[in-house]
Amino acid sequence: MNPIPLEGCTPEPLMNYLKALGVLKIIIEQNFDSEARGYWKDGIFHLYTSLTEESLVEAFSKSYQPSPILSPWNEAAGFKKKKGTDVEAVRKAGDSIEHRYARFKPSVSSARAIVAEAKAADDKDDLILNLRNKLPDDVLQWIDACGSYGSEKCQFAPFLGTGGNVGKMEISINYLKNNSILFDEEKHEKSRDPWLRSALFSSNEERCIFSSVSQFAPGQAGGANATQGTEGKSMINPWDFILMIEGSLFLSSSTTRKLSSQRTAKSAFPFTVDVSAVGSSALALSDLDNQKGRGELWMPLWSRPSSLGELKSLFAEGRAELRGRQATNGLDFARAVAGLGVDRGIKHFMRFSIVEFVKAGVMATPLGQFEVAAKNDASLLKEIDTWLSTMKRACNDKTPSRFRALLRETEKAIFDYCQHGDSGSDKSRFQRILISLGNAERVIAKAPKFRSDAKGLRPLGSLSAGWVAAADDGSAEFEIALALASLDHKAIGALRTNLEDVEIRGNSISWVDRNHSAVWSAVDLSPNLAAILSRRVMDADKNGNAADALKSSHRASLTAVAQFIAGELDEARTTDLLWSLSLCELGAYKRENLTGEAPVLPAAYRLLKLLFHSTSTDRKDTAEPLPNLGILSLLRADRTPEACQRAVRILRGTGLTAKPFAMRGFPARDSEWRDLTHTECTPAMIAAALLIPISHSALDSLKKKMLREKSPS
Repeated sequence: MNPIPLEGCTPEPLMNYLKALGVLKIIIEQNFDSEARGYWKDGIFHLYTSLTEESLVEAFSKSYQPSPILSPWNEAAGFKKKKGTDVEAVRKAGDSIEHRYARFKPSVSSARAIVAEAKAADDKDDLILNLRNKLPDDVLQWIDACGSYGSEKCQFAPFLGTGGNVGKMEISINYLKNNSILFDEEKHEKSRDPWLRSALFSSNEERCIFSSVSQFAPGQAGGANATQGTEGKSMINPWDFILMIEGSLFLSSSTTRKLSSQRTAKSAFPFTVDVSAVGSSALALSDLDNQKGRGELWMPLWSRPSSLGELKSLFAEGRAELRGRQATNGLDFARAVAGLGVDRGIKHFMRFSIVEFVKAGVMATPLGQFEVAAKNDASLLKEIDTWLSTMKRACNDKTPSRFRALLRETEKAIFDYCQHGDSGSDKSRFQRILISLGNAERVIAKAPKFRSDAKGLRPLGSLSAGWVAAADDGSAEFEIALALASLDHKAIGALRTNLEDVEIRGNSISWVDRNHSAVWSAVDLSPNLAAILSRRVMDADKNGNAADALKSSHRASLTAVAQFIAGELDEARTTDLLWSLSLCELGAYKRENLTGEAPVLPAAYRLLKLLFHSTSTDRKDTAEPLPNLGILSLLRADRTPEACQRAVRILRGTGLTAKPFAMRGFPARDSEWRDLTHTECTPAMIAAALLIPISHSALDSLKKKMLREKSPS
């Protein structure tokens, strides 16, 4: 047996994918080669068969028998009218004495009788169910490919329109007409084999003819600008359409799979879910304002030669599971694939979105391939499932666009990570998920009406330490944000309470109407951090120990602080990370302490930081200098030299003598701090930097630089 590449059978468009399934189905079911296998390699479907290319063409041309594709429930399907091209197409196949149409005769005869007996009041659903119960088994595959009948109302497969009727095209009639072109019309007899070679091997031996292909191959569907002139006609190779419809029988729904409260109607069909407006630049669904999403198909690409029985089993059970439930939309499916929720050796999925466009009609748009590979941190996403589902319910057509944009950004970030993952030290994709959540929290915190309307939408929080590890890219921005976000003391609260109106009690976080500790406003990062420092010092001072304001579980290095003061960091990104990390459990995350050469820091910061730090003891009678609100007031008033002079006096009161700022060989005098200029950094930047926790060893290095050694007694 030799592999034969079918270059005409590629993963896209949908027509070519279904063609591959149809070719394998016919070869095995019609005994051209019952041992044949099929698989995907390098974007092409390969046949593993004893047939040669020539014997394959000969078998299809001389021995192929069309499957009984009939849709008697549709008006244009040739059964409900007395005359017309559709009636003639069904009559020709049903009454033919040729062996080729042997499978049609009993099906057409039975369908005519059932339709004739149907009452005028019977609706489409009743007729379909009646047909399904009485027609020969040969037709059941097509009926089940068109819809699912396990509930009171028929649910139609998105990729086959409304029960085999797509727009103006009745699929079963078009299928019969293409068969007639190949086998009944003498003028096309010489084109039959060249068309087949073109369909299978992309030989381009014969030109296509004008015929409807509808949604299955958008590039051949015609329309404006499709060819020369203002409007092009649909062009099709008859074999392409026939083999595609034969392949579509793999996508039959399973009547044993009942719909449940956790599943959509679309999930009754193999690898079919609701449309998700993320994951592809080829389709911008936005809010489906001008388009209508009918569903998504995730078509599997397998690399191991598989038999017809194996593939029927694959498609019969075709589903992806997410946390024990079936995926219901494209984002769910992506998450399930990232978490290896699909087995059977599938290497990739080809994703198609079935969308009804206002001008172009229904199109099966290829959205690219999705690799099946475990993403290390995909399991963390389960922690936001409740929030995501509540947010989705809250975002409808009447919801202000900024909230819908927040949801879309989060979903895009999740899909991108599930598709591509992160590698090594590059944590950008998972970090983007966390940042999108922080951005959502920041906007929602200022929107009490939206929170009220979005019933059940609670503040995000208590994300596990795994989120922090998955987003930690080792950058200085992350280091600063982590240290700030970890500020917490039971008496004055976590830093998060300074950002938004929330109340934190253990692991419980809830919105409150007014939290007086929340001082974050729509200004730059530095003024916000300075305001937070003042608030925390004030609250801690009332509690009896101002040093509690700077208790934290993580600390930044002096190198990162120096970069922050020098304006070398991306403040917007630092802000995003600060809000994002405030949603996480930071105490459980262990991070290696960063060390390095002592950086150049402004003298004002080196001096003032000796006061603004967490003490090494919880004793309230400690002699260590404490944060001072008066110094912060002087900084806010742009009086940095006076703030430094006050700091020198406070230090002296605790037995510490500061070195003068100006070292000119003159005796040390406190007044020399007046020479401090503002060229180093702004007072707001100094105040902001004072909030950033640093380690005790870093503080010791500052003491060595700024304090005189005590004289031996």
